[in-house]
Amino acid sequence: MSPRVAGSHPVHAGCRFRLSDLTVAVLGAGKIGSIMASSFSSCGMHVIATARSRERIERLRMQGFEATSDNAYAVRKASAVFIAVKPYQYPALARQIEGHVAGKPVVSVMAGIPLRLLRKTLPGAEVYRAMPNLNAAVKRSATGLVAPPGAQYKELVKSILSCMGRVYELPEQLIDAWTAVAGSGPAIIAEFIDSMILAALAVGIPRDLAYDAVLESIIGTAEYLRARPVHPAQLRDEVTTPGGTTITALKIIEGKGMKSALIDAVEKATARAARLAREIEAMLEETAGDPQGGGGQP
Repeated sequence: MSPRVAGSHPVHAGCRFRLSDLTVAVLGAGKIGSIMASSFSSCGMHVIATARSRERIERLRMQGFEATSDNAYAVRKASAVFIAVKPYQYPALARQIEGHVAGKPVVSVMAGIPLRLLRKTLPGAEVYRAMPNLNAAVKRSATGLVAPPGAQYKELVKSILSCMGRVYELPEQLIDAWTAVAGSGPAIIAEFIDSMILAALAVGIPRDLAYDAVLESIIGTAEYLRARPVHPAQLRDEVTTPGGTTITALKIIEGKGMKSALIDAVEKATARAARLAREIEAMLEETAGDPQGGGGQP
């Protein structure tokens, strides 16, 4: 089945095409997979979501999706396929769907698995890599996309992904770093927010007021920087006055090495994504010679 797009008017602010007669499969509708399914559904697409447990399937059906444990069925029915299983589950999944993907766009949101392995294990598919983040739940994902050379369905794939937020096309050598920065970013930022709230509590601000103050400050700062594309250091200098409260706080932060810790964290997370690719490749090679190697549901 080839992807079909009717008309050219968006049905949602994030969508570039009318997608209402498109069926997409989301294989592995866990946390991020179910968020993706909801985003795609909000753009008018019919979603077939897959999961292993009966309880999860029932929850997906209650959310309004067609849900099944049969990955091959979902792929056969879909015009575009999104793989959201955990990377270590991919070898078994590939065995189940490899005969049904030819001619279709297949988008992996798994960390660490390169296009060359996707092409090898999904013969005939037009394979992509994408890395959204949890902010897709509020249509504010920063999604990195790696497309194959000469991709036929790239604009369609970008349109579908834009239902979750902004889409940024990347060379594949940057996707591991994108995973560390944008994919892990919400967790890192949440840690910073929690620290700021605790700091507010320490100086006597009530919890509810502290929570609102920190969130509004972060949202406002992000909007300020987007509206005025200046270096963050310029904003910092605009706030910082000689001998004032801001420079006192910044001196402590610098002394504790916050910037160094964040840089180190992102570098280590990027390296982990690269190691994961090697681990999955070894797993695929082990199962390649085993005719029973992919029997179970991922």
